[in-house]
This record gives sequence, structure tokens and C-alpha cells, in this order.
Amino acid sequence: MRIVSLALLFLLGYADAQQASQANPKSCRADVFVPESLKQSVAIPSPDNRFQAVLDEYREEEDSESGRLTVFLGKTLLGRYRLRGLSAGIFVKWSPDSRAFYLMWSNGGIIGGYDVRVFRVVSHAVREVFPMKIAETEFKRRHNCRTRGVNAFAVKWMTNSEQLMIATQVYPTSDCGAEMGLTKGYTVRLEDGQIVQRHSQKIIENEMKECPTPFWPAGLWDDNTLQQVKSEINSSARKP
Repeated sequence: MRIVSLALLFLLGYADAQQASQANPKSCRADVFVPESLKQSVAIPSPDNRFQAVLDEYREEEDSESGRLTVFLGKTLLGRYRLRGLSAGIFVKWSPDSRAFYLMWSNGGIIGGYDVRVFRVVSHAVREVFPMKIAETEFKRRHNCRTRGVNAFAVKWMTNSEQLMIATQVYPTSDCGAEMGLTKGYTVRLEDGQIVQRHSQKIIENEMKECPTPFWPAGLWDDNTLQQVKSEINSSARKP
């Protein structure tokens, strides 16, 4: 219960944002899971209901957990991908036009490393794309943590599947020196990763209060903790 209580102290400040998000069917919020959620198959349908991203095959490994991503068009299998190094939050979000989705996960809690994979789908195929490389390279040239490197996050889709807003961050730990926690934002083109727009720390941190989520599961959360937190957020958002 202590884990839930601490989480809720952090979350209740976002109740108004949650209420606004529920009123908007094109919310930037991702579906949020923890590794234990993958003990059962969980399906995340595209907005047009033609495609599904399915997470399952939870496994415990020596130092982390793993799972599987499967992509379907109706009942037709488009692709399978192994997911390794899972810990804490797992986030999935389709683009509004149902032509792409990202999968993001933590390998060590809120200040651990984050991995992002992005996929494009068409009628009978799925392919992985890598739109974050140019922005990450630019950020690392100017800001880097010698001991840990940098983090990168998917933040939100920009109207359709052509552009994605991302955040890059110097690890927020003391061994990263004076720039610890420094965060910058980029809007990148999905097809080739070209930078469309750069965003200040103030702007990107404000975006990340709601997108991709107002809460970031910690490594100790199990699925029961996750569901309790979601339920409390929804209850708080409904209060006048």
C-alpha cells in the first residue's frame, strides 16, 4: 500500500488533465502496463479497429523480464518481435490515423533507461522505423552524461503518423553533474527522422505532464498496483 500511496501523492495533481483527456477521444495518452501485465495477452487496437498490437509471453530472466509483441491485421499475422529488458512501465500508443504506433518501456524504473520502438503498418505488412536517431545524436553532442548516456522518450503523435514528438534527457542522477535532468524536445518526421521542430525544456516538460502518461510505474509495481493507481486517477478525475 505504501507504493500506491506514494504514487497517488504524485498523481492527484494531474486529475484535471485526466478529465480533459477522457473528453478527448484523440488523447495523447498511451496505454500503460507493467511486465506482469503480459502474463495474460493484452491487445491494443488501432483507432480504426483494423490492426491490433498484442503483448504477451511474459518471462522472468536473470536480471530483467521479457515479453512478445505481435501485430495483426484482423486475424492476419503481420509480425512478431521479442521484447527484452522490461522493467516498470510499458507504454503503447497508436497514431490517430492508425498507420503507426510506438512501444516504449523502462529497463529500471522512472530514472532507469528507456527504450522506444516505432512501427508503421500498411494493409499487409508492418515495418520498424527509427525516427529518433538524428535528434538523439544532436542532443548527445551538446548534452551527455559520461557515466550513463541519455534517455529518450516518445511523447505524442502530431495529428497523424507522419510526425512524432519526442524528448531527450540527461539522466536525472547526481553522477551526471550540473546538467542532470536536462530535457529537450523534438518533433521528428517518422519516415526519415528529420527534425521538424525543436522544443525548450519548459515546453517539453509541460507536454510530459500529460503525454504519454501522467504516471510512470516504478520497478516494484505489480499489475494490482497498476490497476489501483488507474482506478484512483479515474475516481479523482470524476470528482467535481
